[in-house]
Amino acid sequence: MQMINILIDTNVLIYAFDKTSQFHEQSAKQFRSEENNLFTTTKNISEFFAVCSKLNLDFAKTFGFYTDVKENFTILKPDALSLLKFEFLLKKYQPKGNRVYDIEIVSIMLANELKNIVTANITDFKNVTEVELIDIK
Repeated sequence: MQMINILIDTNVLIYAFDKTSQFHEQSAKQFRSEENNLFTTTKNISEFFAVCSKLNLDFAKTFGFYTDVKENFTILKPDALSLLKFEFLLKKYQPKGNRVYDIEIVSIMLANELKNIVTANITDFKNVTEVELIDIK
């Protein structure tokens, strides 16, 4: 069995955490798959906490979920190479508003030689030719 390196987008983290979400099972399935080598970025983690706090979700449970992610994922951080990739992608795509954050996530992926991203919002990345999208919907 060949492992697939995939980056889990923020929305998939949230749906996996929120058992009431209509996308909970599809999201949680990504975490359980023995074929997936899981990655996320510090940007995704900060977005996860931002959304959970906006939704007034219990902080202790939110932090507990984060602890599980930290133990089971490789969490990628920006570095000098990702900054160069970010600059390139900014010039290429000229994103507006929150799309800048998605481009930063892609830059960190590329600096770490990742191509696959699991997301529920494929429109956030649909024109970015550097990545392969895996839609959980």
